[in-house]
Amino acid sequence: MRQDIEHNLLPEPGHIDEAQMAYEYAAVLTQVASARQPLVVRRNGQDLVAVIPLEHLHLLQELLLWQATEQRAAEIDWAQLVKTNQPPLAWLDDDDNPCASAEAPTS
Repeated sequence: MRQDIEHNLLPEPGHIDEAQMAYEYAAVLTQVASARQPLVVRRNGQDLVAVIPLEHLHLLQELLLWQATEQRAAEIDWAQLVKTNQPPLAWLDDDDNPCASAEAPTS
């Protein structure tokens, strides 16, 4: 199922040899940007790097940040944190309810 989702969201990248990439550099960049399709550059028949649209880079950066946040959150002992970092009691003494109507209820 996950592969189906990934396949629909991310187009299959094209491939180009490094020598051809160097020769057609500007055209390749324009193609990747306009078609929003990644392109894998090959050297000696081996995949070397990927040229991706800028919005894909932004999505990858966001994903990596999300993963790092989840990893750090998993390292926190939340039960201990709640015990050692209680809110000030003064916060709980306030009778002001911001959700209550300003008008007195009519009976």
